[in-house]
Amino acid sequence: MDQLHIPDRINFECSGCGNCCLKWPVPVTVEDKDRISALPALTARIAAEPDRLFRPLASSDPKFQAFSFTLEKASDGRCEFLTSEERCLLHAEYGPSSKPAMCQLFPYTFNTTPTGTYVSLSFASSGALFNLGRPLSEQQALLIEKWQLFKSLFPAIRPDWSRTQLIDGHLMPWEDYLRLDAELIRIIGGFNRRRVDQQLAAASRFLQEQLPARTNLERLPKMEARPKQVDQLLLKQLFELYLPDDLYTWRLPDLDAQGLMRQIVSPPQTVLLVSDKQSFGFRELLDSELGELDSQSEDLLGRFVYCRAFAKLYFGPGFANLSVLSGIHHLALLTALVRLKIKMIARKREGRPVEFLEVAEIIRALERRLSQVNFSKESVAILEVLLCSPERAERILSLAA
Repeated sequence: MDQLHIPDRINFECSGCGNCCLKWPVPVTVEDKDRISALPALTARIAAEPDRLFRPLASSDPKFQAFSFTLEKASDGRCEFLTSEERCLLHAEYGPSSKPAMCQLFPYTFNTTPTGTYVSLSFASSGALFNLGRPLSEQQALLIEKWQLFKSLFPAIRPDWSRTQLIDGHLMPWEDYLRLDAELIRIIGGFNRRRVDQQLAAASRFLQEQLPARTNLERLPKMEARPKQVDQLLLKQLFELYLPDDLYTWRLPDLDAQGLMRQIVSPPQTVLLVSDKQSFGFRELLDSELGELDSQSEDLLGRFVYCRAFAKLYFGPGFANLSVLSGIHHLALLTALVRLKIKMIARKREGRPVEFLEVAEIIRALERRLSQVNFSKESVAILEVLLCSPERAERILSLAA
């Protein structure tokens, strides 16, 4: 069995909030359908409405080859098995093993590398957001069980790390990456010592020191758009992709890569971010200093970034096949987007503070969108060029300070 790597200081136990049972689609295997259909309390209901609970799933994605159906939702988006007390009827009546396999797996994530599999959590889970329960490091037996379930559901997922790049065009053996990773985790894992945006800036500087001399990190040719305009256009696209007002309105989970490049070549006079139907200019956001968040919110944002860094969910097969440096800068941009969203909420309220629960919902929304994103090769190429710039990452972090 491969080694299982478990993050430090990350806790989880299900809070029973029912949030993961709302609107979120649940893929179902044939075994799930047969098991649930045979439960005594459900056989008559399913016999009367055989197509009511399970809808055939037609997906060409090899990752979902184990699933043949999705679990239908009620008209209000709630799971059909969610009780009025926000509890799972299947779990309460028949135990956790009666639930669909994907429900049993959530919120655990696993990322396999040449030196073992790294455990993380989805921050779409309230238990993960609040860091509830026992440390994961004390739950190895359960994690091994969940890992085996993950492998049975997703046998086609075999990440290829042979093309790991420090920056685009600079391949590095996995062993060399691990030497960098130890320092990156030391820098990013200190989420109780300083703000995570400062940690990411330090991680970027460390990676720059590892580059060959005279490496070109500013790869955009000279064009009409000034660097700050490019920053704004990139932020606008990713803000609309990752933090839309309505998470459940369908949109292709990708950048409008061609549209972004057209705007970079011929930039608009003004770039605005729109949140809750209100527009915000970048000068307005820059002049509104956010500073340090409350301790709970800083801790949450730090844990979110740390988990993605620890589990290698920010570069290569872990995320969009970005290089390591661009992946770190993407994490910095995600942090900036969260802080900008908080600024917008505060400005709309004329400075009244944003509560921790609101910050948690921003992180939950971001996590959900990150799990859906599917960048085209063209989008990845554009992101790699735009995100490899340390100066751009620094400007964006300053904008969200």
